Amino acid sequence: MDLSKLYTKRQLEVLNYIWNHDWFICGLHGAKRAGKTVVNNDTFVTELSRVRKIADYLGVDEPIYILAGTSSTSIQNNVLQELYNKYGFEPKYDKHGSFVFCGVKVVQVYTGSISGLKRARGFTAFGAYVNEASLANEVVFKEIISRCSGEGARIVWDSNPDNPNHWLNRDYIGKNDGKIIDFSFKLDDNTFLSKRYIDSIKAATPQGKFYDRDILGKHLPRC
Repeated sequence: MDLSKLYTKRQLEVLNYIWNHDWFICGLHGAKRAGKTVVNNDTFVTELSRVRKIADYLGVDEPIYILAGTSSTSIQNNVLQELYNKYGFEPKYDKHGSFVFCGVKVVQVYTGSISGLKRARGFTAFGAYVNEASLANEVVFKEIISRCSGEGARIVWDSNPDNPNHWLNRDYIGKNDGKIIDFSFKLDDNTFLSKRYIDSIKAATPQGKFYDRDILGKHLPRC
């Protein structure tokens, strides 16, 4: 299969690293509509498959994986709806809002406020996918990481740019020590967008901080 028909050059660069290296936390950040969520949604699927293999080796019947977002609506719109559109996947939820995918129990955690903390406690996870991480409550985000103590557990997150003093930028961007890694995206990286759309968005975005943040994906102070 020609993967260049499915992914942009930048997406393939990132996916090749994700698929072929060991790491603990991997973040994707940058411009809106740049292709970050596509990478992480597909990484979510490949990670579940990897977790299932690890669980089989360890004799774990029902490994747990965390799917996190600011709310149930954001998870549905940004992740699950996209997986349905691409793969036809329709979750069958239990009474707690969890579901099984690729033989792994997926537990949803809502990160938009400290109240999400209670959903992230009391279990061992084999990994996590945190959508819109810069909007997450810091305590909940760090609790999710602490839950991921299962063998080979890995965490992926994505975010649009935020303040350079934001805790996400401070603690999880620019480390690139092999365990905590990140990749940035610009609008122009998404070569599947039409030239008309890209030119129109650039023309509609004022030069300066808005252009740098929304088009170039830079982390800048919010005035």
